[in-house]
Amino acid sequence: MITMKNFYLILIQLLLTVCAWAQAPVKSLSVEQLVGESLRDNPDLKAAQAVVGTAKGDRRAAGQWRNPEVTVQYGEKRVADRSTGELAGKGGAQMFSFSQTFEFPGKASLRKAIADHDVRLAGLALDQLRFEIAAEARLLTVRWLTFEQEARASREVADRSEALVQMLGKRMAAGVQFLLDQRIVEASLVNILARAREAEEARETARIALNILRGRRPDEALEVAMTLHPSGMNAGWEMLWRQASDANLALRSGDEAIGKARQELSRARIEAAPDFTISPFYSEERAVDRERVLGVGVSLPLPFWDSGRGRTDAARESLARAQAERVRAVRDVQQRLAGELGAWRLALGQLEKTPLEMLTRLRESADLADRQYRLGTVEVPTYIEMQDQYMEATAGLLGAIRDAQEHRLNIQLLTADPSLLPPQTAGDKP
Repeated sequence: MITMKNFYLILIQLLLTVCAWAQAPVKSLSVEQLVGESLRDNPDLKAAQAVVGTAKGDRRAAGQWRNPEVTVQYGEKRVADRSTGELAGKGGAQMFSFSQTFEFPGKASLRKAIADHDVRLAGLALDQLRFEIAAEARLLTVRWLTFEQEARASREVADRSEALVQMLGKRMAAGVQFLLDQRIVEASLVNILARAREAEEARETARIALNILRGRRPDEALEVAMTLHPSGMNAGWEMLWRQASDANLALRSGDEAIGKARQELSRARIEAAPDFTISPFYSEERAVDRERVLGVGVSLPLPFWDSGRGRTDAARESLARAQAERVRAVRDVQQRLAGELGAWRLALGQLEKTPLEMLTRLRESADLADRQYRLGTVEVPTYIEMQDQYMEATAGLLGAIRDAQEHRLNIQLLTADPSLLPPQTAGDKP
């Protein structure tokens, strides 16, 4: 029997267990794990995979023959005497036929080639979506980490200023200067808290978006192990353009679209060519006499009214449009690649001149200004300026890191860099 004392002991143990579970540290994840979770069970990827499956089904259907047709006819035959008009005999009449349509040579192969292009286009769209999701997960991770550090720095300065305001409030009796100093610090605290709030909002926006992308609860805590400073990239414009011209998914889709348009033009040219149908048949009539007929029929349409010229003209224009879009895609990729490369180099140059270690020195200086003001060796403007410079430099440096990482990710997207994807999905095929 459980006594009240035992019951309370069990209840306390359960509460301690729940508290320990609630306070358990969040597992630190790597960027590759976050990307893998974002790609796993993603609804957009599932929809794109369904499109690939649909294209493959259409390809199987494109290679199939038309179904044969069986015709059965049955009736009654009456024979009348031509001179008297009287019934001379009656009996049954029946006919059986089997027909199979054969396409003009080349139609089936062109139809299958067009379907093959559709399969490859759907696969390229799926690959593009994979790369975009992976890049988005990486960028959201960088945004979360940088805004987390920016919010932490702002909150640190805010806590320092709040403590200073409380200290100055206790020294109001010492003179007007302490009152004015208190008001100056209070006014600066408004801007500091606004900075902290904006950084925290940006951090939470990135965390929520990353959790949603991973298929997790929006309010789930996040801990990431990642080096913020972007790594170098030795490739120049020529090498990057060669990679993009070979691997860029938009350009590869343009090539497939041109190939498909050419096949459709060839198909339109022979579309008016007649298909023919072979129909073996057997008929039997019984009235006065018994007649049997066994033979074969061949039928084909005559292209009198529809010469296929309209379809050919439309297919030719579709090919011209696909070629023009391919040229436009090349220009767009070149422009974006050059722009991203230039912006990445500028951001990286800024980071080389202002390394992350500078934030540590500025943080120590901001803390030093606080201590020295309390000792009376520096004035309040120096204190305010040091705190502002610390926050400004933190925001500027972390913003440069975000920009550099975003430009690098865009370059990897344009060149379809396989390192964007986790190793287990880099070789997946739709």
